[in-house]
Amino acid sequence: FDIRLALSSKAIDDVVVVGYGTVKRRDLVGAVDQVDRKVIEDRSTGTLARALQGQLPGLNITFTDSKPTRGASVNVRGSGSIGAGGSTLVLIDGVEGSINAINPQDVESVSVLKDASSSAVYGARGAFGVVLITTKSAKEGTP
Repeated sequence: FDIRLALSSKAIDDVVVVGYGTVKRRDLVGAVDQVDRKVIEDRSTGTLARALQGQLPGLNITFTDSKPTRGASVNVRGSGSIGAGGSTLVLIDGVEGSINAINPQDVESVSVLKDASSSAVYGARGAFGVVLITTKSAKEGTP
């Protein structure tokens, strides 16, 4: 037998893997949002939290005051939700971290998971939403 597999990009666009299952893209509206580095680089600010403020629907970023050195508080589902005392899980390249500890120029993309499937993958910490930050990686041929 001579069997060959061919890549079909249409099938990849129609289905999104979420948690332990798959969801059609049309059913995923509002559950996952993402911004890429171009949106972050276009904002003239020194912190990633300030660059993301107002860019992703459902991502609430608050500051205690207007001082530039103050850290930000991140909330995905709003203060009126069940269990409002929890904090959003922030993962930087798969490792738990703080949105205040990363340089915005080092960020490739930021994704926000707002649905229940984030709990399926990240456990109880994912119940309050998950912010996935992917940093830039080295590319062949560039310094």
